Amino acid sequence: MPYLHPDGRGNRQKGVLPAMECERAEKLIQAYVRDRMPEKEMEEFIAHVRSCPACYDELETYFIINHAARYLDNDETASYNLKGLLEEDLKEKERSVRRKRHRNVFFSVLIFLLTVMLILFTMHYLNFIELPWLKGLF
Repeated sequence: MPYLHPDGRGNRQKGVLPAMECERAEKLIQAYVRDRMPEKEMEEFIAHVRSCPACYDELETYFIINHAARYLDNDETASYNLKGLLEEDLKEKERSVRRKRHRNVFFSVLIFLLTVMLILFTMHYLNFIELPWLKGLF
């Protein structure tokens, strides 16, 4: 049985209950639209709006209003697919979150390896262990 939005506005993805609740996601919509979303919550927020049609619709409404207002303020003559802009924006922010996560993992592994190497060099230098490939360096 699909999960319903708390106030019955729509179905969530069948069998999957997103970690973020609709109430929390709805409070973050303004922050997302204004590019002030806390980085720590971006991934969970995007996952939620992708799986909850009601929250996606609300995000889409605020996004369109915000971008239409910018469009009118700038007196631009180009037409925009505002719904398409939301999808592009979500994809870009997902890529950004993924890049940051990969960068964090990379640097964590790098720091771990450098720490291990430092410990090994120190132990070799203090003659606690002998590392044949380091003979002659110290």
